[in-house]
Amino acid sequence: MAEQKIAKIVVDRNLCIGAATCVVTAGTVFELDGENKAVILQQGGTKNSGPAKRAVLKDAAVADATILAAAQSCPTRAIFLYDAAEKQIFP
Repeated sequence: MAEQKIAKIVVDRNLCIGAATCVVTAGTVFELDGENKAVILQQGGTKNSGPAKRAVLKDAAVADATILAAAQSCPTRAIFLYDAAEKQIFP
């Protein structure tokens, strides 16, 4: 994972069950919306399931390891991570 920088995040709303483990792990990147689904916090107050480029995250300085840990903590693997070449890093 060290060489593969996270460039894009996507939350699959059909898979998300609102467990909120991503929020606990990376609360500056994820929150639950009114439907109890995870959304990605982006600059300018945008909150959606993505795709969200790494550079537009509200907390653009968050460590890749934190984002990866949040994705790995999801019991339904609803958070998809991609590198700059659009290669899926996780899951």
